[in-house]
Amino acid sequence: MPLYPERVAEQLEANKAEIHRFTHDDTRVVEVYRDRLRDAVTESQAAVRDAVGDDRDSYPGAVPTREWDAVSGPVVPFDASVPWDNHEAVNEFAADVLAGVSTVAADGSEIGPTREFTVPLGLVQTAWCRNGHSPSRDYEEDVSMRLLVPADLTEDRDDGRRYVDGQAPAHERYREEARTIIDCIERFADVTPPPVVLYDGPLVPSFANTFAPDVRDEYYREPMSMVLAASEHHGVPVVGYTAGSGSTNLAKLLRRRYPDALGDRPFVADSRILDPFIDHWGDRSQLFSNRQDGAVDALTTQYRGEDYEFWDDVLFAYLNVPGGDALDRVELPGWVLRDDRAEYVFDVVRAEAGVGRGYPEILQQADANAVLDTGAKNRFLALVQEFADEHDLPIEWDAKALSKERRRR
Repeated sequence: MPLYPERVAEQLEANKAEIHRFTHDDTRVVEVYRDRLRDAVTESQAAVRDAVGDDRDSYPGAVPTREWDAVSGPVVPFDASVPWDNHEAVNEFAADVLAGVSTVAADGSEIGPTREFTVPLGLVQTAWCRNGHSPSRDYEEDVSMRLLVPADLTEDRDDGRRYVDGQAPAHERYREEARTIIDCIERFADVTPPPVVLYDGPLVPSFANTFAPDVRDEYYREPMSMVLAASEHHGVPVVGYTAGSGSTNLAKLLRRRYPDALGDRPFVADSRILDPFIDHWGDRSQLFSNRQDGAVDALTTQYRGEDYEFWDDVLFAYLNVPGGDALDRVELPGWVLRDDRAEYVFDVVRAEAGVGRGYPEILQQADANAVLDTGAKNRFLALVQEFADEHDLPIEWDAKALSKERRRR
């Protein structure tokens, strides 16, 4: 059924008062959060941590790091960009920072489960690339793929029947991306200076909390725990990058610290709270320890004979590299700050985002290498059909799917 634009326009017009009221109220709430942030930064790190709770059983959203007492305000300014007046200055900065530095990224894509056939199949494709940023064009890339068979895509019911899990390819993709990142960390661990590995997404998979416990742990928490452990073990920084983040860790912290002013207020995005404190390209917020929920507690694993846990050791900050309306979120393992590597990492991320006009260039390349578009799906279906015909396998088009395909031609 087509969309009827005139009816949508009528509905928008009929509800403009409610939309206006929501946005007006939201703006006033944001200002309250900003005022409380101004109050909070006048206190010491110890006072804030004591007030909100920083033990393992406490989830104040975020707790300050050592940067809290070292910086006068919620933002770490990037003074180098103050005199810049064109993108060429960004490019020059990026060229200087990235010269001889390896940046690495991995990304994945998936197809399926196929509903066109009577047999469910799928495919996960993962790509990685490394740019050594040297005059010799030191660049590497590779792609791996894995066929998802019915055993990967179906689950047993209590009544003995099997059903297709539509989310299974996404679960498999996440785990394969993590494995690829670990492989890249191990592969390039001896490169000097240390490479920076960028991952498209958060390092704390709170989004997986809604999944069944076995899926959440096997496909999300354990793989990411291994990524963090490999990063610390080899001294290779891994960066979780989220463009235009709507996270509310700081909002939760401020609500916990000032319950009288904010206790019954709705949450707002951290990036909105921080917006007036950001003045220039490359400015970032302070680093905070992520204490949003129990997902971070579950980041524990064993890697190469050593035990690792990260309940208070995944950090985040917000970065201003315009390309969208909201600040981007950068997550780091805690060892990066302890080893005084944070500014090195942030400069590399700034440079990559500058080259990519607001989003890290190396992540864009990994995405381009990994993506499976509609054309790829059609080719996959054709290959499956050819394979079935060649081997006389009973893989047939589902009648309903075939009917839809014919109607859309």
